[in-house]
Amino acid sequence: MRYAEGDWKLLVLRAYKNWDFPKGVVEPNEDPLDTAKRELFEECGYSASEWRHLTTLHPGIGYSNERIELYLARGITQAERKLDEDEFLEVMHVPVAEAMMWIRDGRITEAKAVMALLWAEKLLRKEW
Repeated sequence: MRYAEGDWKLLVLRAYKNWDFPKGVVEPNEDPLDTAKRELFEECGYSASEWRHLTTLHPGIGYSNERIELYLARGITQAERKLDEDEFLEVMHVPVAEAMMWIRDGRITEAKAVMALLWAEKLLRKEW
């Protein structure tokens, strides 16, 4: 399927005043894809039939061994959310073109979310 404005919508979260995507910490001996699946379900109440690894980021080369895995989930279906007691998250479906404007306008500023959106947008346009 080709990307065209309005064809693709992203599942975004708002925690307090910040827009972001589902994310979480990889538990010991957990596969990063399993973490992504778990967080999509727990934070958003969705599961996906198709997963694509976008990239691996290393935000602190030279002083940290942190690794960030970005995934694109497709074929999502809604289930029941399982938020932690201290989580208050709003879930929205936003067209890709609108989310890209949110980066430009400064509504999405969290670095991992910006990178994930830029990668997803390039793939959906079949530019990568």
